[in-house]
Amino acid sequence: MNLRQYIAILALGTTVSLVAWVIILQAMDPFTAGPLALAIFYITLGSGLAGLLTIIGTVLRASRFPEAGAGVAVIRSFRQSVLLSVLIIVSLVFMSLEMFSSPVLLVLIGLLALIEFFFLIFQDRRSFEHPTE
Repeated sequence: MNLRQYIAILALGTTVSLVAWVIILQAMDPFTAGPLALAIFYITLGSGLAGLLTIIGTVLRASRFPEAGAGVAVIRSFRQSVLLSVLIIVSLVFMSLEMFSSPVLLVLIGLLALIEFFFLIFQDRRSFEHPTE
C-alpha cells in the first residue's frame, strides 16, 4: 500500500467517524443519555480527531521531509495524533465531571509527554541496534 492509498482509506474512515459523531451530537441529549451513548460520543470524536490529525501530520511530514520516508511520517503522525486526541478526550471527560483544572491539564500533558519521550528513546535504541548501511 502506498502513501496515497493509505491516506485515502484513512480519510474514508475519518469521514465516517466524524459523520457518526455529528449525528450523535445532534440526536443525543447529554443530560438524559446513558453512559453507553456518552462512550460512543467520545469514541467517535476520538477516532475522528485521531484520523484527521494523522492525515494532516502525515501530509505535512511527507512533503516537508521526503528523505525521511513515508513510513516514518505515518508512524510519528499516528502516534502523536493519538496522544493529542487522548489529551482532548480526557480533558473533555474531566470537564463533564467538573474535575478539570490547570493542574490536571499539566499532569495530563506531562504524562503524555513522558509517553512520547519513551517512544522516542525506544525508536532511537532500535536505530542503534539495527543501523542501515
